[in-house]
Amino acid sequence: MSKVRKVILIVLAVLALMVIGAYAFLQVQLNKINRITTEETEFTTEDFDEDTDDPDTISGVDWGLNNGVETREGVTNILLVGQDTRVAGQRARSDSMIILTVDNNRKRLSMVSLMRDLYVQIPGYSDNKINAAYAFGGFPLLDQTIETNFGIHIDYNVEVDFTGFKDIIDTLGGIDIKLNEAEVAYMNGSSQYSGKSQQDPISGLVVGYNHLNGEAALMYARIRYVRTDDSHDDFGRTERQRIVIQTVFQKVKDESWGNLLSVYNEVASDLTTDMTNDEILSVALTAYNIGANSIDEYRIPADGTYSGQTIRKMSVLVPNDWNTLRADLQEFIYG
Repeated sequence: MSKVRKVILIVLAVLALMVIGAYAFLQVQLNKINRITTEETEFTTEDFDEDTDDPDTISGVDWGLNNGVETREGVTNILLVGQDTRVAGQRARSDSMIILTVDNNRKRLSMVSLMRDLYVQIPGYSDNKINAAYAFGGFPLLDQTIETNFGIHIDYNVEVDFTGFKDIIDTLGGIDIKLNEAEVAYMNGSSQYSGKSQQDPISGLVVGYNHLNGEAALMYARIRYVRTDDSHDDFGRTERQRIVIQTVFQKVKDESWGNLLSVYNEVASDLTTDMTNDEILSVALTAYNIGANSIDEYRIPADGTYSGQTIRKMSVLVPNDWNTLRADLQEFIYG
């Protein structure tokens, strides 16, 4: 065998070992993420989140016609669920639900917030708030609920608990968020609604941009009683959650790979998913290659498309036209 051939074979062998080593390293890192277990997906009996003693304001809902579940080659939908598990081993109602879409066809990233008080059909259960689906049957039932009501296919699921949320922000060194007067009053404990906060008040906040650590960013993202236009409802909370995600995205995309690995090592144990390691790598690579500068946003239901109603002592959001809602959502996600 000639020296040239020997050198080529040695180089190829070294490259192969490097690839195998890198793959093995990635597998070890990705194995730090929790995987959904059988116990977590067990179905439970239903209950209703009673908000009022007022009588029902409507007798029924026109669900329209769902023409089936939409899918599209090159489009991946990942359901992100934020949950505050106050009792160890117990699945609570989903505190936040966001559909993150990686669209390789249009080279686009997008996210859709699902309002937790939206009144929906839950397969196998009574009609209820959408956040009840996760408590009753975990991701399998929540995915099925989304497909039944919106005609949107969910490919994968990721749960982030609030400890993980704080770890992400703190590992990044905090984030800069613009606060209005009502948000400052809430967070520093001087608002009439601040007593509903479970966190300690934060001093030193000003109207305008503030540098928030993980604890402060979590308090900001969980404010339910102050909207960015100063009205008081849950719509402001989903808006703030999208603001935090956008801010983190802008910061992360400029970070070095070394810093990103440090962030990942801090938060991996706070994540739970049904994705395999290879699926995570595939979706992450696709999202990276898209090279998006921002994440497009949407919310269900959108302003002017719903009414607030009382059903079985629950204060719920009922869309004016389910057919239009489905069509608008499918257009936003699939184009």
